Amino acid sequence: MTRPRRYALAIELTAFCNQKCGYCYNDWRAEPGEIGSLPREELLGLVDRALTEVDFDHLTLTGGEPFARPEVFEVLEVARRHGKRALIISNGGLVTEAHAERLAPLNPLFVQITLNGPTAELHEEHVGKGHFEPTLRGIRALKARGVTVAGSIVVTRKNARVVGEILTVFQSLGVRDVALSRYSPAGYASEQVAELLPSRSELLTALQQAEPFGAAGMSLQVTMPVPPCVIDTAEFPHIRFSSCPIGTEMQEFTLGPRGELRQCTLHATSIGDARSTSFADLVTSEPVSTYRDTTPEFCEPCPMKAQCIGGCGAAAVAVHGARGLDPIVA
Repeated sequence: MTRPRRYALAIELTAFCNQKCGYCYNDWRAEPGEIGSLPREELLGLVDRALTEVDFDHLTLTGGEPFARPEVFEVLEVARRHGKRALIISNGGLVTEAHAERLAPLNPLFVQITLNGPTAELHEEHVGKGHFEPTLRGIRALKARGVTVAGSIVVTRKNARVVGEILTVFQSLGVRDVALSRYSPAGYASEQVAELLPSRSELLTALQQAEPFGAAGMSLQVTMPVPPCVIDTAEFPHIRFSSCPIGTEMQEFTLGPRGELRQCTLHATSIGDARSTSFADLVTSEPVSTYRDTTPEFCEPCPMKAQCIGGCGAAAVAVHGARGLDPIVA
């Protein structure tokens, strides 16, 4: 029997994180101490099963903070045995030279590290005190061992005006591939809408600052959906834009810290329990196949409806209580 092919599986290795980011999408952030992580043997067994039952292109290791869990290296080994590679999403603050040295031969696709301000003050307004310098040290340690580092900026109301300055910091660190992950109020982050959600003009300001960096050769991508009724992407030819991939060949499923499989990292609702149901059945289940059948009434006349489907559905559920328009549209 042919295995289903899917783009990626994000694995939330642990619910623990050393930072307290206001934009964090992890819905279980509201339950401190109650959500831990899968036991080592169960975690490694699930990863092995996932890669056996579904032909995923790659893994994404995330959390919480993935480097808070020693098994991050063992998960990379399991992926390698299956002929797969992984990327790691980290805040960089726990990365030591020893981590970087051990990581280098495992050849991850890259480690993506977020920087939300050109100064400690602004970055730490987003993530908590004392995290700016550890993040920079983590980037330098990985670069020194030849590990590919990608950057990320969560574009918010607070930092949209200085995106160019943040990109300059990434340039100085030798980071040439940066995700502009505009803030989306999904999960825990839904509590910070008034403080963090950028307006259309603020988002335009951020993109206008980023475009010259893309023109000069930096690889830039807006990884969160930006509906075309909000931004005319043709104005930014050197920035790549994404739309919601759920239900398409580019979908990245998420394995949560309790063994639940979800549509993506932003969605709180479980498709099913991967500990008791095959991954092949879960990724082909009805919630996945019918997801794109629902679009907001507002979107009906739009010729881009099928591609956009109203923006980020997870953010809409978190803010409005049901699938509807992405709050960035409203």
